[in-house]
Amino acid sequence: MKMTDPMAGGPAIAKSSARVKVMAKFFYALPVLCVLGMWGYLAWSRFAGRQPPVHVMPATPFLKQQIGDLSANLFTQQGGLRAAGNDLFIEFRDAQGKLVDVANVEFELSLSTKNMVMHSLGKVLPTATPGQYRTTVEPQLAGDWKAKLSFSGPHGQGQTNFAVSVSR
Repeated sequence: MKMTDPMAGGPAIAKSSARVKVMAKFFYALPVLCVLGMWGYLAWSRFAGRQPPVHVMPATPFLKQQIGDLSANLFTQQGGLRAAGNDLFIEFRDAQGKLVDVANVEFELSLSTKNMVMHSLGKVLPTATPGQYRTTVEPQLAGDWKAKLSFSGPHGQGQTNFAVSVSR
């Protein structure tokens, strides 16, 4: 007759121990799989070949300014500046109406009151079309602001100051 140690547990404990090891491996692998899955999704969404959003400019500018021999046209989707975030599109055209790439463009708004001067400026970036630029300006108050538009680059330098109305 074989004697077995009642404390050893026999085959039941061996099966239970094997199950615990499998479950432990699963719980250790689960967070790693989740992180790899998130990285895969982010990489796929970044490199899936989707184009950036396209903003359509209105057909007519809300403001035109002459800077030397160039015409600067300002566009917003609302047809003017609002006391909130504005996507402002600026294009430069020559006397024949052709777009002109002026390279570096700066646009600044300022509002003077009795006690303070407020400024709103944004980084002006070129779009995919040479001669067209985009910035975001956020004037905090409605009113009559002063704007300064300047450029420097292969077409020379130019600057103009003008009044612009910001509505609510």
